[in-house]
Amino acid sequence: MMGPVTRRSLSRPLAIMLVGLVLGGLTLLSPAGIPQARADGFNTGRTAPSMLVLDASGSMRDDDVGGRTRMEVAKEAVTGLVPMLPEDAVVGLMTYGNSDAEIAADREAACQDVKMLVEPTGLDRDGLIGAVNGVEPSGYTPIGLSLQKAAAALPEAEMRSIVLVSDGIDECGGPPPCEIAEDLAEKHPELRIHTIGFKVDQEARAELACIADATGGTFADATDAETLSDELLVKMTRAIQGYATQGKPITGGPTAEEAVDMVPGSYLDVLEHGSPAIDDGEGFSRFYRLRIAPGEIAHLSATMVLPGGDGETNRLAQLQLRTSSAEGVDCRIGEVQARAEADLGQGPLTATIATPRMGRTEALSCFGEEADGIVVLEVERTGDPALEESVPVEIQFFAEETVDLDGMPPAAKYSRPVDPLAMPSDGEQIPPAFSFASAVPDADAPMHGTIIPGEVQFFRISAGYGQQVRAAMSLGEFETPEGMELSLQVRMFSPLRDSVYTMTPPYTDTSTSGVTTPAEAGAAVQLNQAAPIQYRNREDGGTEARTSFLAGDYYLQIAVVPSEYSAERLFEIPYVIDLDVVGEVGPGPELTGQGALEDRSAADPGTGPEGSDGGGASSDGGGDVELQDPPGDGEAAGFSLPPLVWALLGGLGGGIFLAAAVIGAVVLVQRGR
Repeated sequence: MMGPVTRRSLSRPLAIMLVGLVLGGLTLLSPAGIPQARADGFNTGRTAPSMLVLDASGSMRDDDVGGRTRMEVAKEAVTGLVPMLPEDAVVGLMTYGNSDAEIAADREAACQDVKMLVEPTGLDRDGLIGAVNGVEPSGYTPIGLSLQKAAAALPEAEMRSIVLVSDGIDECGGPPPCEIAEDLAEKHPELRIHTIGFKVDQEARAELACIADATGGTFADATDAETLSDELLVKMTRAIQGYATQGKPITGGPTAEEAVDMVPGSYLDVLEHGSPAIDDGEGFSRFYRLRIAPGEIAHLSATMVLPGGDGETNRLAQLQLRTSSAEGVDCRIGEVQARAEADLGQGPLTATIATPRMGRTEALSCFGEEADGIVVLEVERTGDPALEESVPVEIQFFAEETVDLDGMPPAAKYSRPVDPLAMPSDGEQIPPAFSFASAVPDADAPMHGTIIPGEVQFFRISAGYGQQVRAAMSLGEFETPEGMELSLQVRMFSPLRDSVYTMTPPYTDTSTSGVTTPAEAGAAVQLNQAAPIQYRNREDGGTEARTSFLAGDYYLQIAVVPSEYSAERLFEIPYVIDLDVVGEVGPGPELTGQGALEDRSAADPGTGPEGSDGGGASSDGGGDVELQDPPGDGEAAGFSLPPLVWALLGGLGGGIFLAAAVIGAVVLVQRGR
């Protein structure tokens, strides 16, 4: 691997996986009344309830896991996950087989002994840890009854989940558990059951897989401790695919005249509804007022993820940014980079704007020499996917001040081909990550994962000035259902979420759409950043270089897009992926994103320095792009603003907002039933 990039490996796989699957059913639910954005990394809706059902039958006493009992391993996993659960999680704990001696001796009584240890009414960390530590395996395995009781105990919600961990089959008679699962799926289409078989035989494996399949859930099979860790690492972070939002809460104004002040930072707002068609004038907008100093550029982005559309694949959603003056004059600056068939798994919708430098161009609306520095940003949602549902939108404002260009390398005028990265053959097991905020950091080695058709996954790698990012990916063996077509899509994004020009070796054609190829067993993709990162690229570089102007975390987005969004797509495709950077690190500015103004709440936006060093000493090119705390109170819509962290939110997640190192924050679930 090349390049002086700091990389982090993954840890605590078992706990990570349990977190993910327990919270895999979390989703957005439409709040009553006007939706309000919430705290940093917090779900803009509510988390859906989940129930962990733990097998505590007598066979869990077997000490065949490296000399430890199965129950010891299970307890360790659960106690490891609890501290990582988000504050707004609703998680219950239920067991079967955890019977006293008298009941355990009576088969009929033991087969009715399903215990609710922690009610799914909120998050009781101490209660969960205490309860699981008190479990003593002794009884039988009433799987079917436990599923019925778990489903009945979960509060009503748009999406609910049960996570079943078992080491054997139902041994209590009655309707087969798979039939019970099918019945639950018919009565409760919002319910997912995810199953994990630990040290199970073929009969139990088939039963647990059937339960998961009947409800659109997932099944994991583990035969030893290492396999258990690997399988849990994947299965429990997935459950239901989701998107991790990040940002401080803000509620934009309903009109341009009522626009809310926004200073540089990362924000989370809510767009309450869509519209019958894109660009039909009936969508939903929020408005924000920006103050931009002379010489500054405002880099603005908005990212929205929609829930799945019940399998329909012919509906379009659009996210659009517009700018105007305080008087309502259209600035005529704005890009739509977010039109997508939302149900086909093509990822979050992101629109970006980079304004002209304020006051440096004669007679330019909003940004000319006579401009007052005040710009109104409109974020508009149109289109009919999830038409009546409120969805969160991440909004980021990165202010770039004027930088002294002395000693800066020249801009890249053309693309620069580099050798492709060697195709990896195997790698370290990783969990999936479904957003920019939770993107899996490069592990300084190939990484092995799985992807379900319809999912979109994210990776990140730090790249410095003078460097280029390379990626290589190959798919393992799998069988595509008859009649279904799959395509593999790989794209690259900048630290500011702009699409990056890339090329696919050995070809030298460049594109911001990355590469799309049939997703077949053994398919291989190599992707290179088209031009080296140089600060001058944005204003002086060639077309292929202009979004590669800032050092920091670059993102790789991968997706497998199915031709039909049906239950048949719920299978895993193994892959191996590798990332690296090439090129010597050169000089460039460290930009904080706060720009030149010390007080953006002032009526007069003031004047920035002509030759700032970019907020810090000359960079070695390897630092992350990060917005520092804004000066003063920096209030927007009544909330003080935090730093903008472009990479992880400092935490570990599992399909939904968790607090550790791989997947973090709270997510929108993209449902695909």
